[in-house]
Amino acid sequence: MLSEAHYSFLPRCNVETIIEWRDIYGVTTVVLAASLLVGGLFGWLAERSDYCARSAYDELATITSQTGRGQFNQLWQVAIAGISAIIAILIASQLDLINIESARQYKAPLNLFGLFFGTLLFGVGMGLSRGCVSRLIILSGRGNIRALITLVFLSLFAWSAISGVLAVPRITLASLGQIEYSPVLSNSLFAIWVLLLLAAIVMVARRGGADQPVKRAIMATFIGLLVPACFFVTSVIGADEFDPVPVEGLRFILPVADSLGYFVYSTALTPKFGLGLVGGAFIGAVLSAKLSGRIVIEGFNNAPHPLRYILGAFFMAFGGVIAGGCTVGWLLTGGSVLNGGVLIAFAGFGFGNLSLRLPFINGFLNSEMATSSV
Repeated sequence: MLSEAHYSFLPRCNVETIIEWRDIYGVTTVVLAASLLVGGLFGWLAERSDYCARSAYDELATITSQTGRGQFNQLWQVAIAGISAIIAILIASQLDLINIESARQYKAPLNLFGLFFGTLLFGVGMGLSRGCVSRLIILSGRGNIRALITLVFLSLFAWSAISGVLAVPRITLASLGQIEYSPVLSNSLFAIWVLLLLAAIVMVARRGGADQPVKRAIMATFIGLLVPACFFVTSVIGADEFDPVPVEGLRFILPVADSLGYFVYSTALTPKFGLGLVGGAFIGAVLSAKLSGRIVIEGFNNAPHPLRYILGAFFMAFGGVIAGGCTVGWLLTGGSVLNGGVLIAFAGFGFGNLSLRLPFINGFLNSEMATSSV
């Protein structure tokens, strides 16, 4: 919890303004408004740039078979957003602009098996659903009913995995392979992660860069900057002495579960940071898609069977809760706070997503989940 003494880096007027807003409107209202703004920026930027981690993995899988500009747009953006988040967090931490020490990704022990298994399941889920959690929010904002329905099921499964019938198996699986946290191991894994990000940027640049590389690089950089923005909102603006807000970065698994809980029990629950983040991302995506003429209502006509999306929602929710984060939660936020587990998460997401390309799995999906006419 931060007191007024922790705001020494801010001008006195800004300190007094933050405290005054909290006194007048309440910490919950101020944090919710700020989270709506941050979420809105993410929704706008992600919709405009088509930011998608799953697509980045697909591009990475075809790296030896493709040449030329414009074929590695998402790999370009994910790598730049990751580097941007790391640099921004380092600078903000050095200037005492944020406090990340109580953030979940910062203090979580490195459980190799639980993290890899959870992200592996998540990767399978995002492959089945054709998008990770943040991507589903963006597609919902464009009018994609499949994505919206998948999000509803994902929220339900995530809520169940956190405190419902799926909590016991989730805790059991998450505790397997527990190892003692090793800073040396974590730092080594993180160093490899940074090298991979830089290698991806260099590789795409040598192939001519992405389509509109400068524009995409700028948007990806701003997406990375939203990670410290989330920490600022929760660790500084939300640092009320009597009702402190939990410190959170940019992530979407827990927020979508919180959003469903608030939607069902709004009279009994207090709106949290995650509610504003998810709501803001959806609103930002809607506004961006509307202004650019990309809103199109899409159902399940000529689409894979609905069961594919429901299974995808289950795997993403269950795996994401086990792993403690989604692609954004690990590749951006987890990596930005120097948690070496980001490398394990990166591998898990990738293997899970690419496993759907295996002949026997792909054949099963094509035969059992044929095109639906719903």
